[in-house]
Amino acid sequence: MALWLVSVLVVWTSVLGLTQCCPEPCTCSDKYTHQFADCAYKDLLLLPVGLPSNVTTLSLSANKIKHPEAKSFINVTQVTSLWLAHNEIVTIERNTLAPLVQLRNLDLSYNKIINFPWEDLAKLTVLQLLKMNNNEMINLPKDAFSTLKDLRSLRINNNKFTTIVQGTFSSLSSMSHLQIYNNPFTCSCNLEWLRDWISESKISVPEQDSIVCEAPEHLKGALVTKIPKLDCRAPTVSITYQPNLDNTELYEGFMVILNCEIKGNPNPKPEVSWEVVNGGNQKFTFNLPSVVNEQSDLPVNDKTTNGRFLVFQNGTLIIPRMSKKEDGNYSCSAVNDLGRADSTVKVVVAGTKKQAINSMLDTTSGKIRPSGGSKNGVEDDQERHQLAQV
Repeated sequence: MALWLVSVLVVWTSVLGLTQCCPEPCTCSDKYTHQFADCAYKDLLLLPVGLPSNVTTLSLSANKIKHPEAKSFINVTQVTSLWLAHNEIVTIERNTLAPLVQLRNLDLSYNKIINFPWEDLAKLTVLQLLKMNNNEMINLPKDAFSTLKDLRSLRINNNKFTTIVQGTFSSLSSMSHLQIYNNPFTCSCNLEWLRDWISESKISVPEQDSIVCEAPEHLKGALVTKIPKLDCRAPTVSITYQPNLDNTELYEGFMVILNCEIKGNPNPKPEVSWEVVNGGNQKFTFNLPSVVNEQSDLPVNDKTTNGRFLVFQNGTLIIPRMSKKEDGNYSCSAVNDLGRADSTVKVVVAGTKKQAINSMLDTTSGKIRPSGGSKNGVEDDQERHQLAQV
Protein backbone atom coordinates (compact mmCIF):
# COMPACT_ATOMS: atom_id res chain seq x y z
CA MET A 1 0.00 0.00 0.00
CA ALA A 2 2.79 2.37 0.98
CA LEU A 3 4.64 1.57 -2.26
CA TRP A 4 1.51 2.30 -4.27
CA LEU A 5 1.08 5.66 -2.56
CA VAL A 6 4.68 6.58 -3.28
CA SER A 7 4.21 5.73 -6.96
CA VAL A 8 1.06 7.82 -7.18
CA LEU A 9 2.81 10.69 -5.43
CA VAL A 10 5.75 10.58 -7.87
CA VAL A 11 3.45 10.62 -10.89
CA TRP A 12 1.32 13.39 -9.43
CA THR A 13 4.37 15.45 -8.54
CA SER A 14 5.68 15.05 -12.08
CA VAL A 15 2.38 16.12 -13.61
CA LEU A 16 2.02 18.97 -11.15
CA GLY A 17 5.55 20.14 -11.82
CA LEU A 18 4.97 20.06 -15.55
CA THR A 19 1.78 22.06 -15.14
CA GLN A 20 3.39 24.61 -12.85
CA CYS A 21 6.26 25.18 -15.30
CA CYS A 22 3.96 25.74 -18.25
CA PRO A 23 3.99 29.42 -19.30
CA GLU A 24 0.79 31.22 -20.14
CA PRO A 25 -1.01 31.00 -22.47
CA CYS A 26 0.34 27.53 -23.36
CA THR A 27 -1.18 24.25 -22.22
CA CYS A 28 1.12 21.45 -21.09
CA SER A 29 0.24 17.80 -20.66
CA ASP A 30 1.78 14.36 -20.34
CA LYS A 31 0.49 11.70 -22.76
CA TYR A 32 1.95 8.29 -23.45
CA THR A 33 5.38 9.26 -22.06
CA HIS A 34 5.42 12.36 -24.28
CA GLN A 35 5.34 15.83 -22.79
CA PHE A 36 3.26 18.17 -24.92
CA ALA A 37 3.41 21.97 -24.84
CA ASP A 38 0.58 23.39 -26.90
CA CYS A 39 1.13 27.06 -27.66
CA ALA A 40 -0.70 27.14 -31.01
CA TYR A 41 -3.31 29.74 -31.96
CA LYS A 42 -2.34 32.09 -29.12
CA ASP A 43 -1.38 35.22 -31.12
CA LEU A 44 2.15 34.97 -29.75
CA LEU A 45 4.62 37.54 -31.04
CA LEU A 46 7.62 35.93 -29.36
CA LEU A 47 8.64 32.43 -28.38
CA PRO A 48 7.37 31.67 -24.87
CA VAL A 49 9.84 31.67 -21.98
CA GLY A 50 9.79 29.09 -19.17
CA LEU A 51 8.70 25.96 -21.02
CA PRO A 52 9.19 22.66 -19.17
CA SER A 53 12.71 21.40 -19.75
CA ASN A 54 11.45 17.88 -20.49
CA VAL A 55 8.94 18.88 -23.17
CA THR A 56 9.22 16.64 -26.25
CA THR A 57 6.52 18.05 -28.53
CA LEU A 58 6.25 21.80 -28.90
CA SER A 59 3.49 23.33 -31.01
CA LEU A 60 3.87 27.01 -31.85
CA SER A 61 1.83 26.98 -35.04
CA ALA A 62 -0.58 29.71 -36.13
CA ASN A 63 0.90 32.56 -34.14
CA LYS A 64 2.50 35.86 -35.17
CA ILE A 65 6.12 35.02 -34.45
CA LYS A 66 8.48 36.91 -36.79
CA HIS A 67 12.04 36.46 -35.61
CA PRO A 68 13.11 33.41 -33.56
CA GLU A 69 16.35 34.38 -31.86
CA ALA A 70 19.50 32.41 -31.18
CA LYS A 71 19.35 30.09 -28.15
CA SER A 72 15.55 30.41 -27.94
CA PHE A 73 15.34 26.64 -27.43
CA ILE A 74 18.45 26.21 -25.31
CA ASN A 75 16.39 25.00 -22.31
CA VAL A 76 14.17 22.53 -24.19
CA THR A 77 16.76 20.32 -25.84
CA GLN A 78 14.62 17.17 -25.49
CA VAL A 79 12.15 18.38 -28.10
CA THR A 80 11.66 15.80 -30.85
CA SER A 81 8.82 17.56 -32.70
CA LEU A 82 8.67 21.31 -33.32
CA TRP A 83 5.74 22.84 -35.15
CA LEU A 84 6.20 26.47 -36.29
CA ALA A 85 3.93 26.55 -39.33
CA HIS A 86 1.66 29.47 -40.18
CA ASN A 87 3.60 32.20 -38.44
CA GLU A 88 5.17 35.36 -39.90
CA ILE A 89 8.81 34.30 -39.68
CA VAL A 90 11.15 36.13 -42.06
CA THR A 91 14.55 35.37 -40.53
CA ILE A 92 15.78 32.68 -38.16
CA GLU A 93 19.01 33.53 -36.39
CA ARG A 94 21.95 31.19 -36.51
CA ASN A 95 22.08 28.75 -33.54
CA THR A 96 18.34 29.00 -32.97
CA LEU A 97 17.68 25.40 -34.03
CA ALA A 98 21.14 23.93 -33.46
CA PRO A 99 20.54 22.94 -29.77
CA LEU A 100 17.61 20.69 -30.76
CA VAL A 101 19.81 17.68 -31.48
CA GLN A 102 16.98 15.19 -30.77
CA LEU A 103 14.62 16.80 -33.25
CA ARG A 104 12.88 14.34 -35.59
CA ASN A 105 10.07 16.48 -36.98
CA LEU A 106 10.40 20.14 -37.95
CA ASP A 107 7.62 22.14 -39.60
CA LEU A 108 8.44 25.67 -40.77
CA SER A 109 5.92 25.78 -43.58
CA TYR A 110 3.70 28.71 -44.47
CA ASN A 111 5.91 31.49 -43.20
CA LYS A 112 7.82 34.24 -45.00
CA ILE A 113 11.30 32.88 -44.45
CA ILE A 114 13.99 34.43 -46.63
CA ASN A 115 17.07 33.94 -44.47
CA PHE A 116 17.53 30.47 -43.00
CA PRO A 117 20.49 29.23 -40.92
CA TRP A 118 21.43 26.22 -43.03
CA GLU A 119 24.37 25.57 -40.69
CA ASP A 120 21.90 24.63 -37.95
CA LEU A 121 20.56 21.72 -39.99
CA ALA A 122 23.98 20.06 -39.83
CA LYS A 123 23.41 19.50 -36.09
CA LEU A 124 19.94 17.93 -36.53
CA THR A 125 21.26 14.55 -37.60
CA VAL A 126 18.21 12.49 -36.54
CA LEU A 127 15.70 14.62 -38.42
CA GLN A 128 13.10 12.55 -40.32
CA LEU A 129 10.52 15.11 -41.47
CA LEU A 130 11.42 18.60 -42.70
CA LYS A 131 8.70 20.91 -43.98
CA MET A 132 9.97 24.21 -45.38
CA ASN A 133 7.35 24.68 -48.06
CA ASN A 134 5.48 27.92 -48.77
CA ASN A 135 8.21 30.35 -47.82
CA GLU A 136 10.31 32.85 -49.78
CA MET A 137 13.72 31.21 -49.67
CA ILE A 138 15.98 31.86 -52.64
CA ASN A 139 19.30 30.13 -51.97
CA LEU A 140 19.69 26.41 -51.32
CA PRO A 141 23.30 25.43 -50.49
CA LYS A 142 24.58 22.19 -51.97
CA ASP A 143 25.48 20.85 -48.51
CA ALA A 144 22.24 21.97 -46.83
CA PHE A 145 21.12 18.38 -46.12
CA SER A 146 24.50 16.63 -46.11
CA THR A 147 24.21 15.27 -42.53
CA LEU A 148 20.54 14.26 -42.63
CA LYS A 149 20.96 10.54 -43.26
CA ASP A 150 17.63 9.71 -41.56
CA LEU A 151 15.51 12.28 -43.40
CA ARG A 152 12.53 10.59 -45.02
CA SER A 153 10.35 13.45 -46.18
CA LEU A 154 11.53 16.84 -47.45
CA ARG A 155 9.19 19.58 -48.61
CA ILE A 156 10.71 22.70 -50.16
CA ASN A 157 7.95 23.41 -52.67
CA ASN A 158 6.44 26.88 -53.12
CA ASN A 159 9.61 28.83 -52.48
CA LYS A 160 11.72 31.01 -54.77
CA PHE A 161 14.51 28.59 -55.61
CA THR A 162 15.71 29.16 -59.18
CA THR A 163 18.06 26.20 -59.20
CA ILE A 164 19.12 23.13 -57.22
CA VAL A 165 22.78 22.19 -57.41
CA GLN A 166 23.59 18.64 -58.48
CA GLY A 167 24.41 16.55 -55.42
CA THR A 168 22.09 18.44 -53.05
CA PHE A 169 20.11 15.25 -52.31
CA SER A 170 23.00 12.77 -52.55
CA SER A 171 23.34 12.22 -48.78
CA LEU A 172 19.65 11.58 -48.18
CA SER A 173 19.87 7.80 -48.16
CA SER A 174 16.59 7.32 -46.25
CA MET A 175 14.44 9.79 -48.17
CA SER A 176 11.29 8.49 -49.81
CA HIS A 177 9.31 11.69 -50.44
CA LEU A 178 10.45 15.00 -51.98
CA GLN A 179 8.36 18.03 -52.88
CA ILE A 180 10.01 20.67 -55.07
CA TYR A 181 7.12 21.91 -57.22
CA ASN A 182 6.10 25.56 -57.65
CA ASN A 183 9.59 27.04 -57.62
CA PRO A 184 10.64 29.52 -60.36
CA PHE A 185 13.35 27.33 -61.87
CA THR A 186 15.81 28.67 -64.42
CA CYS A 187 16.23 25.82 -66.86
CA SER A 188 19.87 26.33 -67.75
CA CYS A 189 22.68 23.83 -68.06
CA ASN A 190 23.09 23.46 -64.30
CA LEU A 191 19.52 22.15 -63.95
CA GLU A 192 19.75 19.47 -66.63
CA TRP A 193 20.73 16.88 -64.05
CA LEU A 194 17.41 17.34 -62.24
CA ARG A 195 15.46 16.32 -65.34
CA ASP A 196 17.27 12.99 -65.45
CA TRP A 197 17.37 12.52 -61.68
CA ILE A 198 13.58 12.82 -61.28
CA SER A 199 12.95 10.19 -63.94
CA GLU A 200 15.54 7.76 -62.60
CA SER A 201 15.16 8.21 -58.84
CA LYS A 202 13.17 5.82 -56.67
CA ILE A 203 12.16 8.73 -54.46
CA SER A 204 8.56 9.89 -54.82
CA VAL A 205 8.48 13.36 -56.42
CA PRO A 206 4.80 14.41 -56.59
CA GLU A 207 3.11 17.05 -58.76
CA GLN A 208 5.68 16.90 -61.53
CA ASP A 209 3.33 18.91 -63.74
CA SER A 210 4.03 21.85 -61.43
CA ILE A 211 7.82 21.50 -61.62
CA VAL A 212 8.25 23.97 -64.48
CA CYS A 213 10.69 26.46 -65.94
CA GLU A 214 10.26 30.14 -65.21
CA ALA A 215 13.25 31.14 -67.36
CA PRO A 216 14.67 31.50 -69.94
CA GLU A 217 11.78 32.97 -71.86
CA HIS A 218 11.75 30.35 -74.62
CA LEU A 219 11.37 27.57 -72.01
CA LYS A 220 8.94 29.36 -69.69
CA GLY A 221 6.19 26.96 -68.66
CA ALA A 222 8.03 23.87 -69.88
CA LEU A 223 8.17 20.88 -67.56
CA VAL A 224 11.59 20.40 -66.03
CA THR A 225 11.24 16.68 -66.77
CA LYS A 226 10.74 17.50 -70.46
CA ILE A 227 13.34 20.19 -71.10
CA PRO A 228 15.39 19.42 -74.23
CA LYS A 229 19.01 18.43 -74.00
CA LEU A 230 20.99 21.64 -73.88
CA ASP A 231 24.25 22.33 -75.67
CA CYS A 232 26.31 23.21 -72.61
CA ARG A 233 29.94 24.30 -72.82
CA ALA A 234 32.32 25.91 -70.37
CA PRO A 235 34.12 29.08 -71.48
CA THR A 236 37.76 29.39 -72.48
CA VAL A 237 39.61 32.68 -72.31
CA SER A 238 42.67 34.16 -73.98
CA ILE A 239 44.16 37.64 -74.02
CA THR A 240 45.67 39.16 -77.14
CA TYR A 241 47.61 42.41 -77.02
CA GLN A 242 49.08 45.27 -79.00
CA PRO A 243 52.00 45.80 -79.04
CA ASN A 244 53.37 42.28 -78.60
CA LEU A 245 54.22 42.15 -74.90
CA ASP A 246 56.46 39.15 -75.46
CA ASN A 247 59.06 41.04 -77.46
CA THR A 248 58.38 44.74 -76.91
CA GLU A 249 59.73 46.91 -74.13
CA LEU A 250 57.10 49.33 -72.86
CA TYR A 251 58.01 52.89 -72.00
CA GLU A 252 56.06 55.64 -70.32
CA GLY A 253 53.56 57.16 -72.73
CA PHE A 254 52.99 53.97 -74.73
CA MET A 255 49.44 52.87 -75.39
CA VAL A 256 48.61 49.22 -74.70
CA ILE A 257 45.53 47.42 -75.99
CA LEU A 258 44.39 44.17 -74.36
CA ASN A 259 41.61 42.07 -75.86
CA CYS A 260 39.77 39.47 -73.80
CA GLU A 261 38.60 36.79 -76.22
CA ILE A 262 35.98 34.26 -75.13
CA LYS A 263 36.30 31.08 -77.16
CA GLY A 264 34.45 27.82 -77.62
CA ASN A 265 30.95 29.30 -77.99
CA PRO A 266 30.20 28.82 -74.28
CA ASN A 267 26.62 28.14 -73.31
CA PRO A 268 25.07 29.64 -71.28
CA LYS A 269 26.60 33.01 -72.00
CA PRO A 270 29.31 33.68 -69.43
CA GLU A 271 29.74 36.66 -67.15
CA VAL A 272 32.96 38.40 -68.15
CA SER A 273 35.13 40.75 -66.10
CA TRP A 274 38.55 42.35 -66.04
CA GLU A 275 40.60 42.54 -62.85
CA VAL A 276 43.66 44.76 -62.58
CA VAL A 277 46.09 44.45 -59.68
CA ASN A 278 48.91 46.97 -59.84
CA GLY A 279 52.27 47.02 -58.09
CA GLY A 280 50.84 48.97 -55.17
CA ASN A 281 48.27 46.22 -54.60
CA GLN A 282 45.46 48.41 -55.82
CA LYS A 283 42.72 46.29 -57.34
CA PHE A 284 40.25 47.37 -59.98
CA THR A 285 37.38 45.18 -61.17
CA PHE A 286 35.43 45.93 -64.33
CA ASN A 287 32.34 43.81 -65.01
CA LEU A 288 31.25 43.74 -68.63
CA PRO A 289 27.51 44.11 -69.34
CA SER A 290 25.68 40.88 -70.07
CA VAL A 291 23.73 42.54 -72.87
CA VAL A 292 25.75 44.37 -75.52
CA ASN A 293 24.37 47.72 -76.63
CA GLU A 294 25.18 47.83 -80.33
CA GLN A 295 24.45 51.57 -80.42
CA SER A 296 27.16 52.47 -77.92
CA ASP A 297 30.91 52.26 -78.17
CA LEU A 298 31.63 54.25 -75.03
CA PRO A 299 33.73 52.79 -72.20
CA VAL A 300 31.79 50.92 -69.53
CA ASN A 301 33.99 52.16 -66.68
CA ASP A 302 33.31 55.52 -65.07
CA LYS A 303 35.30 58.72 -64.79
CA THR A 304 37.09 57.58 -61.62
CA THR A 305 39.18 55.13 -63.68
CA ASN A 306 38.83 56.02 -67.35
CA GLY A 307 41.76 58.39 -67.18
CA ARG A 308 43.96 55.32 -66.72
CA PHE A 309 41.92 52.52 -68.34
CA LEU A 310 39.26 52.37 -71.01
CA VAL A 311 37.14 49.22 -70.80
CA PHE A 312 34.68 48.43 -73.57
CA GLN A 313 31.69 46.12 -73.62
CA ASN A 314 33.27 43.82 -76.22
CA GLY A 315 36.09 42.91 -73.81
CA THR A 316 38.78 45.36 -74.91
CA LEU A 317 40.82 47.14 -72.24
CA ILE A 318 43.02 50.05 -73.31
CA ILE A 319 45.77 51.68 -71.28
CA PRO A 320 46.01 55.05 -73.08
CA ARG A 321 49.34 56.08 -71.56
CA MET A 322 51.53 53.65 -69.71
CA SER A 323 53.23 54.72 -66.49
CA LYS A 324 54.60 52.92 -63.46
CA LYS A 325 51.15 53.24 -61.89
CA GLU A 326 49.76 50.90 -64.57
CA ASP A 327 52.36 48.18 -63.92
CA GLY A 328 50.63 45.01 -62.81
CA ASN A 329 48.65 41.89 -63.65
CA TYR A 330 45.68 42.17 -65.99
CA SER A 331 43.27 39.23 -65.72
CA CYS A 332 40.16 38.45 -67.71
CA SER A 333 37.71 35.87 -66.38
CA ALA A 334 34.58 34.26 -67.79
CA VAL A 335 32.10 32.28 -65.67
CA ASN A 336 29.04 30.27 -66.56
CA ASP A 337 27.14 27.35 -65.04
CA LEU A 338 29.74 24.85 -66.21
CA GLY A 339 32.89 26.53 -65.00
CA ARG A 340 35.28 29.42 -64.86
CA ALA A 341 38.20 30.34 -67.10
CA ASP A 342 40.91 32.94 -66.48
CA SER A 343 43.79 34.42 -68.40
CA THR A 344 46.40 36.86 -67.09
CA VAL A 345 49.10 39.01 -68.64
CA LYS A 346 51.73 41.05 -66.86
CA VAL A 347 52.27 44.60 -68.08
CA VAL A 348 55.48 46.32 -66.97
CA VAL A 349 57.02 49.65 -67.89
CA ALA A 350 60.72 49.25 -68.75
CA GLY A 351 61.48 52.88 -67.94
CA THR A 352 61.49 56.33 -69.50
CA LYS A 353 62.66 56.85 -73.05
CA LYS A 354 62.24 59.55 -75.64
CA GLN A 355 58.66 60.65 -75.88
CA ALA A 356 56.59 57.91 -77.45
CA ILE A 357 54.80 58.56 -80.72
CA ASN A 358 51.43 58.08 -79.10
CA SER A 359 52.15 59.91 -75.86
CA MET A 360 50.15 62.92 -77.00
CA LEU A 361 47.16 60.77 -77.94
CA ASP A 362 43.77 62.18 -76.94
CA THR A 363 42.42 59.58 -74.52
CA THR A 364 38.86 60.82 -74.35
CA SER A 365 36.21 58.25 -75.13
CA GLY A 366 35.50 59.92 -78.45
CA LYS A 367 39.02 59.39 -79.74
CA ILE A 368 39.85 55.83 -78.66
CA ARG A 369 37.12 53.30 -79.17
CA PRO A 370 36.70 49.70 -80.23
CA SER A 371 35.33 48.78 -83.62
CA GLY A 372 32.89 45.91 -84.09
CA GLY A 373 34.40 45.12 -87.48
CA SER A 374 37.95 44.57 -86.23
CA LYS A 375 39.07 41.10 -85.23
CA ASN A 376 40.28 42.35 -81.86
CA GLY A 377 37.47 44.85 -81.46
CA VAL A 378 39.89 47.82 -81.79
CA GLU A 379 40.22 50.23 -84.68
CA ASP A 380 43.16 49.13 -86.74
CA ASP A 381 43.93 52.55 -88.12
CA GLN A 382 47.70 52.80 -88.15
CA GLU A 383 47.65 56.53 -88.85
CA ARG A 384 45.52 57.33 -85.80
CA HIS A 385 46.74 54.65 -83.40
CA GLN A 386 50.35 54.12 -84.41
CA LEU A 387 51.92 52.23 -81.52
CA ALA A 388 55.31 53.41 -80.45
CA GLN A 389 58.11 51.03 -81.33
CA VAL A 390 61.48 50.82 -79.65
